Amino acid sequence: MAIITPLRLVISLVALFVARRAYWEATTGSRRRALQRDKGCLPPKRFRTTDPIFGLDLFFRFFRHVKEHTLLSWFERALSDNNTNTISVNVSGSPMFITIDTENVKSVLTSNFESWSIGSERISFMSSFLGTGIFTTEGPAWRHSRDLLRPCFERSQVSDVLVMEKYVKHFISKIPGDGTTIDLEPLIHRLTMDVALEFLFGRSTGESDNATTDKDREKFITAFNYCQDPHNAKPVEKWGILGFWLPDPTFKKSVKCLQEFVDKIIEDEIALGDSKPKPSKERYVFLHEILSQTSDRQRIRSELLNILIAGQETTASLLNNIFFELPRQPRILENLREEIRNHVGNEPPSWQQLKDMKYLRAVINESQRLYPIVPGISREALHDTVLPRGGGLDQSSPVFVPKGAFVQCFCYSMHRIPSIYGEDAEIFNPDRWLDNKSSTPLRPGWAYLPFNGGPRICIGQQFALTEAGYVIVRLLQHFEVFESRDNEPWREKLALTCTSFGGSKVGLKVHK
Repeated sequence: MAIITPLRLVISLVALFVARRAYWEATTGSRRRALQRDKGCLPPKRFRTTDPIFGLDLFFRFFRHVKEHTLLSWFERALSDNNTNTISVNVSGSPMFITIDTENVKSVLTSNFESWSIGSERISFMSSFLGTGIFTTEGPAWRHSRDLLRPCFERSQVSDVLVMEKYVKHFISKIPGDGTTIDLEPLIHRLTMDVALEFLFGRSTGESDNATTDKDREKFITAFNYCQDPHNAKPVEKWGILGFWLPDPTFKKSVKCLQEFVDKIIEDEIALGDSKPKPSKERYVFLHEILSQTSDRQRIRSELLNILIAGQETTASLLNNIFFELPRQPRILENLREEIRNHVGNEPPSWQQLKDMKYLRAVINESQRLYPIVPGISREALHDTVLPRGGGLDQSSPVFVPKGAFVQCFCYSMHRIPSIYGEDAEIFNPDRWLDNKSSTPLRPGWAYLPFNGGPRICIGQQFALTEAGYVIVRLLQHFEVFESRDNEPWREKLALTCTSFGGSKVGLKVHK
């Protein structure tokens, strides 16, 4: 029997590596080179790094900026410092591309939609607490979930704004009217939860509702906030980067809390059966529809969790960002109050009145521009493909993207491009959205993606915009003084959505 010496082992391993590499070059490598030649691809600029192979220094810098809540501004500086709209980053030996080129964004999100996935990592992470639903599926399963949800957000449903009134009144009643400093963020989360339960599940969260209590909803919101933000998990806080790979018992408890909350709603709905008062025929209630289609409790729970998060978290983040910025802008605040007085007075606004209030919509648009709820849209290449632009010295050549690589359409920076939004692109200025004598309203096209774009565009965007507008109007009608009580600059709190890390600390006083 031949003795395997260390030298022979090394030679064998080297030979195996060379053979594998030769096979790869003759197959995959050859196909990729042919594709690059055929499309005229050239490499984009690269993110500056001291470790060009694994990008370990970038990983540590990434982690530091996540902890400091400055990741978005760091990425923005990387593009600006390199004077580029598309840049490649080496992450653990694999390329990732960050782009703000509108042609690339359009290609990824719509014209070349079938070449991209939302990403196996995203699906795995979100499925761990949401289950299988519209946010965690692709293909036929995703389309089915979307078709089920679409009737919830038709005009006939969204325009019934008075359904929100009792919840907005409760929200306002919890705000001190003597100027005491309060953080509106927790109250906003509770408000958007109540409205989402009413619209999507047909639930009344008043005294007559036995399925969920105030404590249940507070526990649900706390559990969800924990689940959706892996960067703030306790093992990471305690052990740093190593915490990403350590078990997290709090996560498991939080997932159980989410599941029990929705299961309780399902069980209560089934138990009440025909004895429960039904909404009018004009109301489409998602809970009723899904129960009529399947008895699979796990599927029902997953679909409900997915849409509840969509209906609650998106609007909560939007309102929190608006109430962070609005009291810092006295002129804008007064303009908004004047529009409310002229269009609505002191009565609850109708859907048509909200739609006609151009300055209100401009304020909401500007908040979504400067503080996008989803600051980056990530996609994973399902096969070797290309981005239309970004390669070469003039950045006009296509860029080759290998299978499995990620592209980040970086909305946060794209929403700040001076050539599109003006030299004051870093300033909160709703006037840029208005048609007046000094300027024409913005038509940014693919440079403005507050609710994603293409086939996966958010179907609930009108619901979120209507709810946000209604809450803003009612709050300003009730309070005469609306002051900021926070001197800190805006920093991001990144999770499934992006919102102000400092919440919205304000002081309000009622009309005398």
